[in-house]
Amino acid sequence: MTVLFNEKINLTEDATGFINKYIDYVKELNHKDLFEGLKDKQILKNKFIFKIYQLENLDSAMVDIHIANNRVYVLASVWTSKVITIGSIPLTPKLKIALSNNYYPKLGITGGFFKQVVPNEFDKDKIVDGFDPYQLTLEIYKADMTVYKSQKIDSIYHATFKTENSLITVSKNLMRCFAVFGLLLGLGFMFLGFMLTGLLVIIAFFGVNSYTLIIADTHMQTRPQRQRIS
Repeated sequence: MTVLFNEKINLTEDATGFINKYIDYVKELNHKDLFEGLKDKQILKNKFIFKIYQLENLDSAMVDIHIANNRVYVLASVWTSKVITIGSIPLTPKLKIALSNNYYPKLGITGGFFKQVVPNEFDKDKIVDGFDPYQLTLEIYKADMTVYKSQKIDSIYHATFKTENSLITVSKNLMRCFAVFGLLLGLGFMFLGFMLTGLLVIIAFFGVNSYTLIIADTHMQTRPQRQRIS
């Protein structure tokens, strides 16, 4: 990908809110994308003396620009969230040239919450948590349609995968409710002396739903995960 422009953005008050929404989105989608997928033990074991930030990039953000009064306003959103003006930048001659080509915008990020390994007073390593002010950059790339379309498809896939997981969770919770309901109803029939009816109810509600949940959990664990396109 050819970088046509890369400059820091003057952030608005809404920028931090957008970043927080993005972090929440990543947590729901795949929490392993935070802190480079490393747990505290892994960070400590490898003695990372540099800062490992919570976010490496904002690749899943939807980015657009709006030009007015010789300024370029940067708009961003996360999937179905509200579009937010996160900042602006002067419309310089260099930026004009970049925008005159077939292009697509992206956001870069530095700062935020981080983890770092430091020695304590007993010369034993420990992890400290900290925060650096956020800084976002507007990145303008020359449109390579193959890469661009692949990234868009990848973003749509991840958003769809998030929706799919939500629907699966709701369905599994409903099946658990039906299973418990069927078990209690069946035991109730048995208590009243209707042994066969109670047994059939337990099999129909509790047995079938429990079996379906087991199959679903097994399928989700063995299903291969699609790798992210970079």
